[in-house]
Amino acid sequence: MKVELIGEGRTAEILQHTNQTIVKLYRENIPEQNILREFKISQFVYTQGIRSPKPFELISIDDRKGIVFEQIQGPSLLKMISKNPWRVSQYAKMMAELHYSLHKLDATEEIGHQKEMLSRCIKEAPMLDIGEKSAILSYLENLPENHKLCHGDFHPDNVLLDQEAWIIDWMTGLAGDPNGDAARSVIMFSIGAIPQQAPLPVKLMIGFIRKRLTKGYIREYLRLSGQSYADIDQWVLPVAAARLVEWLPHTEKEQLLTEIRKRLKTLSVRE
Repeated sequence: MKVELIGEGRTAEILQHTNQTIVKLYRENIPEQNILREFKISQFVYTQGIRSPKPFELISIDDRKGIVFEQIQGPSLLKMISKNPWRVSQYAKMMAELHYSLHKLDATEEIGHQKEMLSRCIKEAPMLDIGEKSAILSYLENLPENHKLCHGDFHPDNVLLDQEAWIIDWMTGLAGDPNGDAARSVIMFSIGAIPQQAPLPVKLMIGFIRKRLTKGYIREYLRLSGQSYADIDQWVLPVAAARLVEWLPHTEKEQLLTEIRKRLKTLSVRE
């Protein structure tokens, strides 16, 4: 099969399949169960009416597994923010509306549960000692239970725009509490390493975009959901700790660790 590479990320390459479909071809180190899970969750999401590319079938190319998806002809929201930073508040509102549309839906337990995933990642998290992990896990147990549809990795690069906005990349989809899902987005929007070699104007622009994106997203999400900021903020500690298992620049992990330990100190004071 002759295919054209049109994009790639850490977990997969994106190949042109037909005029209207693409193949998300996973790298050899991605477990097959994760690929099957993404296919299953993508099917579930599509049947719920969420604007997400239709998954057609599982295929193999050169002994690598892939999923054939409907092709969305449009740039990512991240690219649009980079090209039009003055419109970041508008894009932040769009992100909140999309995210909230997911959170109104009930999810099947078959796709996995948020608290179980967080607990597993916290136990494996580097940079935390046993006492810190134990305190975070105990705290997590007392957070609310819920079974709404959560994306698990909702950020501007997982939203595509044509005439409408589409949500992609469902490998991390889970049943859980929407506030925990929103907390992860807030962490990704607000905590991230800026390259040291970047010129000062670039650093200032990145900082400006992050602040406006975070503020605009939170304001609109709280308006739509009727939740308070405290409802989202209570999830930051376990979500930040779980994020330490991911591939991230060391400087970003250091920022996460600073936030985690600041919150652990607050817990100790309360106790």
